[in-house]
Amino acid sequence: MPRRGVAVVLAGTVVSALLTGCGGGSDDPQPGPVPGSSGSSSASSVPTATDSAGAGDPAAYLPVPDGVELTAPGTELAFREAALAAWKPRQDLVGVVGVTVLKVQRTTVKKSLPGFDLDPVAAASTPYFVSTQVGNGGDTDLGGRQLPLYVVDSDGRLIPPTGIDQAFEPCPGSALPAIFAPGDEARSCLIFLVPKGAKLVSVMFRPPEGVVPITWSGKVEVVGRSSGAKDKKDKKDKRDSG
Repeated sequence: MPRRGVAVVLAGTVVSALLTGCGGGSDDPQPGPVPGSSGSSSASSVPTATDSAGAGDPAAYLPVPDGVELTAPGTELAFREAALAAWKPRQDLVGVVGVTVLKVQRTTVKKSLPGFDLDPVAAASTPYFVSTQVGNGGDTDLGGRQLPLYVVDSDGRLIPPTGIDQAFEPCPGSALPAIFAPGDEARSCLIFLVPKGAKLVSVMFRPPEGVVPITWSGKVEVVGRSSGAKDKKDKKDKRDSG
């Protein structure tokens, strides 16, 4: 039976206003519509990862507290490396966060989202769990906000996170805690549904429009499979192929 309070959306569909919001930054980026709703668009209409991501002028980056040095726009990081980035959750608020993508796990709808009411396209997608460590590096409370984190797939599409309940056990805590004061730290997990036939390539923090995003990439794990078990399987496959 599906867990109550979990709204799974097709991450391969994007409302254009969502991307405008995370670039200009009036409100938190919100998940797309629930599968099958009239507000969804086709996967073919998904903007590419290069849309609204020009180099711009680093000097035009957001104002931050004295002594805060943001990670340079366009920095490419490996999983478990930290970045200090800023964005505007709303027009009158600048958030500064230290973000580390701890790990990315691939799973299946059958294994991790059984029983949920998904449309055919969402049901055929590949879910990914993206776990992060987040710290408030600014001087404002960011409680309840969702970071502007997206993933880029192998077809170059920019994919937003799904809408999930904070208590969703396999991947809990999509938003920051209700109170997230300066200096606070928390772990977060986001679910992304990558359309059938594509793979997750990188995780992206999208700052204001005109500033090149910060990206993370690395080895994707498989839910339920330990690294040791995978290493043994890889060695066995190599022996069998030899």
